[in-house]
Amino acid sequence: MVMVLFVIGCCGLVWSAENVAVINGQPVITADPAIASDWYDTEAVYNLYSPLVYPAPEGGVRAHLATKWEAVGGDFTHWRFTLQQGVKFHSGNELTAEDIAFSMTRFITMGRGNSGPLGQVTATVVDRYTVDFLLDKPSAIFPDTLALFFPVEKALVLENINTPGNYGDFGDYGEDWLATHDAGTGPYMMVSHLPGQRLDATRFVNYFEGWSDEGWGPDEVPIERLIFIMETDYTTLMTLLRSGDLDLEINGGWTLPQLQEIEADPNFGLETVWAQNVTVWMNSKVPPTDDEHFRKAILYAYDYESVVGPWEEFGNGETGIFLPNMPGYVPIEPQPRKQNLEKAREELALSKYADNLDDVKAVFHFCGGLDFEEDVGLQLQADMAKLGVTVEVAGPPWAQFSAECSAPETTPNMTIFLFAPQAAPAEDYYTYSMFHPNGLGWIFEAHWYFEDSQIINMLDSTRAESNTYARMLTYELLQPLIAEHALAFYPYQKPTLFAHQAYIVGPKETIVFVGPSENMYMWRINLTLKETLRGG
Repeated sequence: MVMVLFVIGCCGLVWSAENVAVINGQPVITADPAIASDWYDTEAVYNLYSPLVYPAPEGGVRAHLATKWEAVGGDFTHWRFTLQQGVKFHSGNELTAEDIAFSMTRFITMGRGNSGPLGQVTATVVDRYTVDFLLDKPSAIFPDTLALFFPVEKALVLENINTPGNYGDFGDYGEDWLATHDAGTGPYMMVSHLPGQRLDATRFVNYFEGWSDEGWGPDEVPIERLIFIMETDYTTLMTLLRSGDLDLEINGGWTLPQLQEIEADPNFGLETVWAQNVTVWMNSKVPPTDDEHFRKAILYAYDYESVVGPWEEFGNGETGIFLPNMPGYVPIEPQPRKQNLEKAREELALSKYADNLDDVKAVFHFCGGLDFEEDVGLQLQADMAKLGVTVEVAGPPWAQFSAECSAPETTPNMTIFLFAPQAAPAEDYYTYSMFHPNGLGWIFEAHWYFEDSQIINMLDSTRAESNTYARMLTYELLQPLIAEHALAFYPYQKPTLFAHQAYIVGPKETIVFVGPSENMYMWRINLTLKETLRGG
């Protein structure tokens, strides 16, 4: 047996036996599926839990824990779901409608994570394998939104609640316990979790989808153990990849020279699954970005071509509120997508800060360790200096950076994030979840602008509309209306390139959502090739 010893950051000495995959998943804040919301959490949750429905490669969702569903009564406020029978939790107990109803009630009551876009949902048990959901508003897309609803085992959670807590008789609703344990049905079981540092998991042999070898090569076997490390420094990650101490990197924050090195090395592979919208939110509630003309000046001052140019060989390019490969994509200002300093000066002259630009400072924050995000900030700093405006650029660590965006008054003027499709349908994710007052909030709505009633009403209408064509027309009308408020600028879209050792194979399906493609059930390990490359 080949065995490798290595040290990863503050985690100390760890060992990787032959059938182990070390994966960089960036800092998982929580693995509680009722609280998880950013994509690092989502990547972990898809391995430990199973959603009620699963994103499909062709778009929409397919059966998973639920085998079928239907709208009852025709007004899309009452949905009935029938469950797969025989699904086992990691404890060995069977999943039933009681678990589904409890999990939905917990999800909505806690009001965190991805629960906001669901609205108010009441869950009732019909029989052992049937559950009803009653909605406060009609939603023709409700089944699609449940791709981020991950049921937990009711009995196990109730055994591990702490009292007193924020939820009355339910204490903390098991939140503290679920931070370091799981209560799921997913393909992997949590062994240990040091939040923000490392998560270990082992294969769940009794996973309800089975572990068929169909479609895999003769030497490609399920990965027995996962070690998710939480490293944001890509120089460190490159060192680990070269030494063989990192098997798969699933966040794609590589610098251009690093990607070129990985691409040229036959011992490595690069997989493209989903693209990311590089988004710079502009906080509409703090000066100077509280002024729409000031925000538009930023939009036109930025030199898009200088940053995106070198990356074009890897697929980077113009984007907007939607990704450009999505149906219904509408190009937004500036058009053409290039710097226009004359237009920027015109907008600055219309702003309330026009007469005291020397006293104005805008703050731009990025996630520390992500050089390409810093590059965007430094480019903007240079561009705005030409207009006499100071931009301060800083990169706090992820935990601090994301926490800043919990309220308007603590959110910097500009914050940069990468938004890949994380919820189905993607059109709803990039609109309702990001621009509706009942959207995802936090980093997903760090513009803090919800004053346009026309936009809010149109967003509501997209959910009530059962006709796909009519819904798409509304999305097309919404994009320029949202863009008119200059709540963000979009430097470029970038493919997420998963770097991996040649003996790591996958994903088996291309599903353009965060989570399913990082579900390690969709990957295998070639132990024969690994031994050869390691010199065993």
